[in-house]
Amino acid sequence: MMTQSPRPALRDLTKLPNVVTLLRLVLVPVALVLLVGDRREAALAVLALLAATDWVDGFLARRLGQVTTLGKILDPVADKVAVAALVIFLAARGEVPVWGAIVVLARDVGILIGALALARTASDVPQAGRVGKATAVALAAMVLVHVADWQVAEPIAFWCAMTMVVLSGALYARTMLAARVRR
Repeated sequence: MMTQSPRPALRDLTKLPNVVTLLRLVLVPVALVLLVGDRREAALAVLALLAATDWVDGFLARRLGQVTTLGKILDPVADKVAVAALVIFLAARGEVPVWGAIVVLARDVGILIGALALARTASDVPQAGRVGKATAVALAAMVLVHVADWQVAEPIAFWCAMTMVVLSGALYARTMLAARVRR
């Protein structure tokens, strides 16, 4: 396995796992256009592909030995862009409470600010932990359940996602504070 640079490299954009991550970013506006056009079945297919690419890029990066600093940055950014766009859409449509969208966005902004602060002093970009990955799954499930209009599951999916968002936000905050104390 090749060693990676602690700094993101533009040439890494051509590595297959990063191309898959970029595809995820491209799929977000496609899903939104389909949702605005009330083409929920097509949007569900795009959202399923979007969710699958989140797993595929990580799998490929590990399998091909192409884990890069750029990929470690792009992957969570793509996740946060997708989640933010879709949760804002659902809140604007009244399908999830506005306060829920605010909680998700506040957590993600907090994580990005903390990661930027940590990146200034750390020699490497940390990868997402299990709770962060579980939160991404919970948020994706919540979005899919709402887009599919499975009304009976919507409250469960919403509260599971909110619980994971708050838990992961608290864990990220603790991690960032501990990293600052160690400096």
